[in-house]
Amino acid sequence: MKLVSISMVKNEEYWIWYALTSVAPHVDEILVFDNHSQDRTPEIVRAMRHLGDKLVLFENFGGSDEQENREATLAEARRRGATHVLTLDGDEVYPDDGLALCRRLLEVHEHVPGLSDPPRNHGRALDPLPTDGVLIKNIALRPICPGFDGPHTCRPIDYLCPDTDHSAYNYLTRITSLANLRGNGLGWGKHGFVETGDVYIQSSPHTLWLPGLWFLHFSFHPRSSMRKPGSMEWLRRPMDLGSVPIHAHVALPSALLRPDGPGNPTLEAWGLCEPPPGRLRVRLHDLIASL
Repeated sequence: MKLVSISMVKNEEYWIWYALTSVAPHVDEILVFDNHSQDRTPEIVRAMRHLGDKLVLFENFGGSDEQENREATLAEARRRGATHVLTLDGDEVYPDDGLALCRRLLEVHEHVPGLSDPPRNHGRALDPLPTDGVLIKNIALRPICPGFDGPHTCRPIDYLCPDTDHSAYNYLTRITSLANLRGNGLGWGKHGFVETGDVYIQSSPHTLWLPGLWFLHFSFHPRSSMRKPGSMEWLRRPMDLGSVPIHAHVALPSALLRPDGPGNPTLEAWGLCEPPPGRLRVRLHDLIASL
C-alpha cells in the first residue's frame, strides 16, 4: 500500500504550510500542483525543507480545464506507484491520530493478491462458503469548520447534520483507492470522482464513513493576501458563519502549534503566533469588517 497526498492549489499561502505539515508523517509522498498562484504559495512550499524528499512541487501546473487538471494529478500519483491518494485542499489541517488510524486501516486491510473488485459475495442464506466480504477502497471523514471566535469553536451548522447524512460537506471522501478511479468529466462546481462501474465514490459500497474522525477545514477564513485589483477587498472574501463551542473530541492539530510555521491572520488573532513586526493583533471580526 502506498498512500500519496495530492494537492491542486491556487493562492493558498495562509494555510498550505500547515496543511502539508499535518499530513507529512502519514503519507509516502506529497505532490503539490500549483495552478498559477499569484501569492506566496509556491515560495512557501519550496521552503518546506522539513518535509525532505517527500515533497514534490509542480509549478505553473495545468490550465482552466478542471477535469484535465484532476486527471493529470491522478496520473502522476499512479506513475509514482501509489495505490491510494489523499486529496488535500490547501486549507485543510489534519490531526495526527486520525490519519494514522486511516493509514493503518488500509495497511491491515491489504490483501495479496488483492480482493476482487467488485468483491465476490454470494449473499445466499445458510451457505457457509466463504466470500470476499467487505472491500474498503475509500474513507470519508467529517470536516469541521472553525469559528472566528477561537480555536475551540466551530460553525453552528457543524452540529445540525446527523452522522447518517453522508452528503458533502457533512463528510468528505478524502482517501480514495486509485483502482478504476477517474473524474466524472464535469467542470468546477460539478466535478467529482467515480470508481468501478462508474459509481460515485460517495455512493460506493466500498466507502467507509467515519464520523469519529475529522479534520479542520479553514475554507471561510482568510486564505491568501490577494486583493481585488485597485481595492483592499480580499479576492476570496472570508465569511463569519458564527461560532459555538467545538465538539468535545476535536483537539487542535499539532501542526498549528509549531513555532516554525509562517503564521496567518487567523492564528495571529487566536494568539497562536505573533503578528509581523509593526502590526497589532486584531480580532478576525474586526479584520474582516475593516476591509
